[in-house]
Amino acid sequence: MKVEETGKKQGDMEEEKIIKWLKSHCLPERTEVKTGIGDDTAVIDFNSTSYLLLTTDAVVENVHFKINDASFYQIGWKALGVNISDIAAMGGSPLWALVSIGMPKKIVSAYKKLYKGILDMSKLFHVDIIGGNLSRSEILFVDIFLAGTVKKKNLVLRSTAKPGDILFVTGSLGGSQKRKQFTFIPRVREAQAIISRVKPSAMIDLSDGLAADARKLAEASGCGFEIAISKIPVSQDACEKDKIVSALYDGEDYELLLAIPPESVRSLPTIVNGIPVTEIGRLTKKKTFVLKHTNGSTNKISKEKFRHFE
Repeated sequence: MKVEETGKKQGDMEEEKIIKWLKSHCLPERTEVKTGIGDDTAVIDFNSTSYLLLTTDAVVENVHFKINDASFYQIGWKALGVNISDIAAMGGSPLWALVSIGMPKKIVSAYKKLYKGILDMSKLFHVDIIGGNLSRSEILFVDIFLAGTVKKKNLVLRSTAKPGDILFVTGSLGGSQKRKQFTFIPRVREAQAIISRVKPSAMIDLSDGLAADARKLAEASGCGFEIAISKIPVSQDACEKDKIVSALYDGEDYELLLAIPPESVRSLPTIVNGIPVTEIGRLTKKKTFVLKHTNGSTNKISKEKFRHFE
């Protein structure tokens, strides 16, 4: 795959169309809603010091996993993990979950293994499973609603960065389909440790790939970005044929992308809980999305590889 502007495909256009329609038709009426559609979680005024964070995400057979490529335990681990990762991206702590599972009759006996993965992830972050739903389904899916809280002073949105802010990423990127998507640990503690040292101007978790999610953060903040190809931390699992394309587009890394004001960069640790934090670029006033090569040449980054409706 070439790293260049390729234009929109139908599936991508349809997804953007749906999200745009939802934003215009789901405008909150209640004043306690501080952030609705458009960030990693909804944000609700909870009390004098904290916000309530609400998120939901599903993992669906043949979309997010193949039934023969992952154990039921791994599917359960991932299902809760992707939701916890959203809470991490807001600087919060996950607390309560509702779990809905649809299963074909032929695999119903695997529910204990599936739930063991969910429960082990929940114990890691002290999340209580407080309800949900079970249903017969033609395919396996796990749909989780998760709530958490964040101190008001620690809330980080996608939409509050500025041109000139420096982009950083935790961990390494690419090749997560091999194993990381089923073994990752959401960066809740890393996000909170960073915020205790320096508050990011914006943050997002990397679920759809660096190219796609950097674009979401930049667009939400009214910016463009420039990412240095030589600075991207590439995973050892990234595709050998083109490691940079793998790091940009594979997705499901569940790392954090941070924007840090230039004057605060010195306060940002380079390693948090043993996880490296790497500078990869900056946000720009010009609303373009650019990959910069070591020789100074540039390419516009293509639309994201992952599309929900293809």
